[in-house]
Amino acid sequence: MAFKFSLDAVLRLRTSVERQEQTRLEIAARVLYAARERCAALENERLAAEETFRVALSMGMESPDLYFHISARAGMEVAQLEAQRMLLEAQKRWNEQRARFLQARQQREVIASVRERQLAEFVIDQVRREQQQIDDLFAARKMQIDG
Repeated sequence: MAFKFSLDAVLRLRTSVERQEQTRLEIAARVLYAARERCAALENERLAAEETFRVALSMGMESPDLYFHISARAGMEVAQLEAQRMLLEAQKRWNEQRARFLQARQQREVIASVRERQLAEFVIDQVRREQQQIDDLFAARKMQIDG
């Protein structure tokens, strides 16, 4: 007799849900990584622009160039604020998705542990039955020999 797990459909469903949540977590991680990279790139760009401004200022700067730098700095600040907002949003989505994934994993593990327990009980029962058959066969042969 083969082992039949009564909750096999539930286990397959939970496994599928866990895989879907893991995929969503991986996507959220990629978005988070891209947001971090964007913030770092903007910071590097800002530092380079500040260095260029210092050099130009030390060499003498005309008012149109000063106005351009001030405008560029303001635009950079807006871009950095937006990138930080996107980073915080990506971090929040990643945290939420991680919680959903961990919950799905836990739900799958509960059903999997029930299956493992039932399988172990099935194996023990099978071994007992086989041993009983062997004992019965031995007793029958002994009775044939003695009788």
